[in-house]
Amino acid sequence: MDEEALSKARAEVIEKFIILDNLINAIISQHYLKKVSIGFILDVLYDEYFSFGLKRRILGKIIPSFDQNKRNKIDRLNNIRNLFAHCGPKLWEGINGPPGAHAFKRRIPNPRKPKESLDFDALYNEFIGIEPEIITYLSKVYIDLGGQHAGGAILFE
Repeated sequence: MDEEALSKARAEVIEKFIILDNLINAIISQHYLKKVSIGFILDVLYDEYFSFGLKRRILGKIIPSFDQNKRNKIDRLNNIRNLFAHCGPKLWEGINGPPGAHAFKRRIPNPRKPKESLDFDALYNEFIGIEPEIITYLSKVYIDLGGQHAGGAILFE
């Protein structure tokens, strides 16, 4: 993936994840307050110490049918978002060559396996493959809790 395509993919992954995160916020607010309260979301759920991991755990308490498969997919989307948001720019790495020769290659290392490079094409395709299913699932949960939307937008008070 070239630099321009990577930049566009980063933006798309992050924007789509913001939508997913907002939907989770709406579910949590709808469950506990019986409405989507912008004050609750801004004061509590947007607090810098209220992590996405905590939100995902709360979903497990709210949704009786929240199976491990769905949890794993949401966790994977979060992991991919983090890779797009935090990994880069490419680093120059020395390559062993003949004595006196300096060879370098440019790559973005995988933080979990630094000797390997991240494959942003594969990560992007994986994200785009999983995200619609999870958005559809969480949208149904939100509606089942009594949540309202207009043209796909969440209505809040």
